[in-house]
Amino acid sequence: MEIARLNAELVELESLKRKLKEEETRSAELGIALKEAARKSDLLEVQLRQLEANVEEKERSWREQEEKMANEAATTYGVGFEAALEQVRLLCPTADLSGVDAEKVVIDGNLVDG
Repeated sequence: MEIARLNAELVELESLKRKLKEEETRSAELGIALKEAARKSDLLEVQLRQLEANVEEKERSWREQEEKMANEAATTYGVGFEAALEQVRLLCPTADLSGVDAEKVVIDGNLVDG
């Protein structure tokens, strides 16, 4: 009877030992997977920072380009306005152009701030 009990305990211990070994293996696999996930996370964080830096650079470049184009448009408008004034001076040398301003517009026959 005692031998049967001891044999049963031995079988149980062997089973527990096998389960422990399986759990150790699983734990090691999970540790490896965790390290790999951490490595990928670090890599993704680096990529995210690079993308953020690229976005900032593109936004800065876009703002510079926008400002440059706005300045060019204003300059072109000013040059065109001056050219038109020169034509008026040529065609109507006696015209009083003292109230003429590139920033004013005609509304209802009156020259007003645009």
